[in-house]
This record gives sequence, C-alpha cells and structure tokens, in this order.
Amino acid sequence: MFSGQGSQYYRMGEQLYAQHPGFKRWMDHCAAIAEPLLQQSLTEIIYHPLDRTQEFDRLLYTNPALLCIEYSLTQVLLEMGIQPDYLLGYSLGEITAALVSGSLSLEDGIRLSIELAALLEQASPPAAMLSVFDSPAIFTQFPDIFQNVWLTGQNFPKNFVVTGLPEDISQLQHALNQRKIICQPLPVKQAFHTPLIEPLETQIKQLAQAIEFKALRVPLLSSVNGQWQARLDAQALWRIIRQPVNFAHSLQTLLAQGNFVFIDVGPSGTLAAFVKYSLPAGTQSLALQTLNRFGKDVESLQKLELTLSTLKLESLSA
Repeated sequence: MFSGQGSQYYRMGEQLYAQHPGFKRWMDHCAAIAEPLLQQSLTEIIYHPLDRTQEFDRLLYTNPALLCIEYSLTQVLLEMGIQPDYLLGYSLGEITAALVSGSLSLEDGIRLSIELAALLEQASPPAAMLSVFDSPAIFTQFPDIFQNVWLTGQNFPKNFVVTGLPEDISQLQHALNQRKIICQPLPVKQAFHTPLIEPLETQIKQLAQAIEFKALRVPLLSSVNGQWQARLDAQALWRIIRQPVNFAHSLQTLLAQGNFVFIDVGPSGTLAAFVKYSLPAGTQSLALQTLNRFGKDVESLQKLELTLSTLKLESLSA
C-alpha cells in the first residue's frame, strides 16, 4: 500500500538512509534523476536538519519525495524476497503503485510527480485539508458547518477528510472543536479531489500523454472507485487527482475476497492504521508498516521481516 500527500515529514526514513546500504543506494539513484528537474538535491531537502514536527508541505518537494521514499522502500522489500500479490495506492500513492507495477519508468514517474506539482503550485488555488475523526455521516448531519467544503477522503468508519479554501477549513475546524469532534489539519495546500482543480484537467492530462504507459505487471486496486486498473494513462491520472478517495470501500472490496497481509510502504504507517481500524472481528488479515514517525526505521523493518517469516513458517506447518 502506498500513501499519498499528508503522510510526509522531514527526515522520513533518515535512520534507514544512514544505516541500510540498499535503501541509500535507491534513494541516491532517485535523487540523481530528480536533481536536474528540481535544481537541487532531493535527499538534502528530505534530510535537512529540521525538526520532524516542522511541516513538510511544499508540493514541489513532497510529491517526488513520497514517490522516491516509497519506491526505494519497495526495492528493499523486493530484495528481501517480499513480493506483492496486489497493489493499492491512496491518492497520489496510486502513481507510485503504477510505477512499482511497471506501468511507467522510474524516470517518467519522478518527472511526472515534479511536473504535476509545479503545475498545481502555479495554477491551482490555495487550499487546506482537515482529517476528521468521526463518521462521515456528520457531513450530512451538520450541513451548515460543512457547506463550503468537500468530502475528499473516506479512510475508515470513524475518519474522513475534507478539503476547501483555507478560510473555510479554518472555520470548520473551529466549529468541530466547539462540538468536541477531534480533527487534525494535514500538510497539504492544494485542492486535490475537488472541483477547484477542474480548470487544470487538460493540462494535467497533457502531462500524462507525454509518457508511454505499459500494462501493469501486478494487479492494482484503485482507492478512488475500488476497481482493478489495467494501466495508468491520462484519464486515470485525472481520476486520481480529481475524484474523492474512498479507501474504506476499496479495502472492503479486497476483504470480500479473503484474508490478506497488508504492508504499508509509506513513511508514516498511515494506511496500516486505516486497515487496523477497518478489519472485522475474528479476521486473519494483518496490517504491517515499514516505517513510522518515531525514527526507529531499522527496527521497524526488522520487525516486519520477522513477522512475515513467522507467518510463512506457520503457513508451511499448517
């Protein structure tokens, strides 16, 4: 599983970058591709000596940073012998999933992430995102406080995301606080998944039309509509950016087919948490993370490997 905007932070994967030669090799390779496009080093941006709590919210940097972190982590997992049967991307994480599945090259993926970010920074109106820890039902229960924002993400039964203009999100946050409903701003400043970006449809599709896309080698489930994708193309890219995310629905599509081991290849363990809050009682499905925000990257990766090895031994002895 590949997370999107909102899961990033400064110095993500820092310990792994310092201590895991394979991860460092892939990150340096990605940074070498990105540097001529950014006119600076991506790894120096990510591992800038800033506090982890400072917001990492410049899309021009966060877009390629997330893609490169997740791609490099995937290569580490593949080198460990951990092969995915299916892929699932959340919002812009779906581009990384398509990259991992072979629909486009690493060079095209990094260029697309940067060109897309540059376009959105330049031409889309400023926006804000708010994560709300309650049922999406309150969106219709309190229509007066939600009237100027859009429901842009449904994550699990008690969590959804809204997006709107900064002043409208600020007013909504105040109204939710007054009602004792927990909410949290996300480090995202673009109006993803809303009508505010519709004037950019043609330009966004043109970015994809310059890329030669291939068929996916690993089945990819979209977190927008819960449908299996054949390939990434211009129309699919526009759908990923414009349409609301319904991760909860896509997850139920998978769970209807049986039990799974869900591996979050994002930097925060965000999607693993979404899965844990969604799994039914008595399930044999399991959600695991590769990295988290606590900086113990090597320990986290070792724990993942041990858990998967134990599951494999149990399966062989069953």
